[in-house]
Amino acid sequence: MSKNTKNILSIGVVVLMLAVLYICIFAFGLSPRLGLDLKGGISIVYEAKGKTVDTGVLDKTVEKIRSRIDRLGVSEPEITRQGTRNVVVQLPGIHDPQRAKQIIGQTAQLQFRLVQESKSLSDAKKDPAWQETKGDANLQPDKVVILPLKEAKDSVMLKLGPTLLSGDSIKKATPSVDSSGNPTVNFELSGDGAKKFSDITTANVNKQLAIVLDYKVESAPNIKEAITEGKGDISGSFTEQQAKDLAIVLQTGALPVELKPLQEQDVTASLGRDSLHQGLIAGIAGLIVVALFMLLYYRVLGAITCLGLIVFGGLMYGFISVFGDFWSLTLAGIAGVIVAIGIAADSSIVYFERLKEDLKDGRTIRSSTDKAYKSAFRTILAADTVSFAAAAILYLFAIGSVKGFAFTLGMATILDVFISYFFTRPVTSLLSNWKFLSRPAAVGLRADDIVPAGSEAR
Repeated sequence: MSKNTKNILSIGVVVLMLAVLYICIFAFGLSPRLGLDLKGGISIVYEAKGKTVDTGVLDKTVEKIRSRIDRLGVSEPEITRQGTRNVVVQLPGIHDPQRAKQIIGQTAQLQFRLVQESKSLSDAKKDPAWQETKGDANLQPDKVVILPLKEAKDSVMLKLGPTLLSGDSIKKATPSVDSSGNPTVNFELSGDGAKKFSDITTANVNKQLAIVLDYKVESAPNIKEAITEGKGDISGSFTEQQAKDLAIVLQTGALPVELKPLQEQDVTASLGRDSLHQGLIAGIAGLIVVALFMLLYYRVLGAITCLGLIVFGGLMYGFISVFGDFWSLTLAGIAGVIVAIGIAADSSIVYFERLKEDLKDGRTIRSSTDKAYKSAFRTILAADTVSFAAAAILYLFAIGSVKGFAFTLGMATILDVFISYFFTRPVTSLLSNWKFLSRPAAVGLRADDIVPAGSEAR
């Protein structure tokens, strides 16, 4: 196979890759997934309560929150663990931040407790032994607690026995309405939970079974008969929205740890659009400046660099769009792309400077293109390896938007090596057969820069 054929095949690989990417983009209607700072939305940093928090428990908390957010219908959320105590929740395009925060932070500790005794609120106030249970004791499932139950006309205080069944046994929860049209939550228990519930209701017919959510008594119905099908409902003073949200947290299970909001940031959609607009202007301006410099200094070789930058931009946009499910484009990511423009141009500069040195020594451009690239490629590879290593370290140890910058920079570095070898090198080699390129001015040299063959450089 001739050298020209190999060069054409090499360029064909790049063109084919571009074609595949953009066929996928147009066929499936793909576009870059914008991050919070470009699309707008809310970002909340939560801190886990407690003196010590196991990282495994925190990872489980992240999974629970992600499951809740998915059911909430928020598109493209990002939930990550930050350090050993914090969880960062980013919700691009969210329209109801208050509801999202309530669902994220709700622990949803559901308990079924038998009512041992009840008193009216006025009578309970007169008896010191009937004070509402508060503080840490309120979090003990194996102890007797006293909690109020708000009814339509009045409130009563209930003395509740230890927890007989917890919300971990719930298999399915859905919002519904009762016969009076009031919102409720229907639940279905798992196999073991259904058997326990059957045993509880069988042994306590005509007694009250309190349904306690996060230590608030939602309802305390009488057990009229044994419930053996493992199904029931939670009724209370719910709105339709509250019933839906309760079903979400019960379906996904309780959070392993209690969270408290540490920091909240609200990014408006208009601010996101302004950030995207400014980022694109900066990128285009940088691209124009680099292109003008390359054209003025390297002439035809500069035009090859510009073609390479167009291919680089096309591949970057293609990968950002195709991998949108795994890769969100943030303002920091755009900064990474802008930095990558300089990296891509620098690789061409290393190659063309080495080529110009050979031309100054009196060699022809046709004989120098491959030899110069072999020498330059070692330098390009070493420089890009350092850049990729720095990006990898940033990605592994950084948090927040810095990860987006690092990921984009690392991807751009890989593409730079690919484009340099499979596009810039073969295009230059093919054009070296063009007689016009043998003129010194065509590659940014003056005639007196060339040392005639057989003479010595001064």
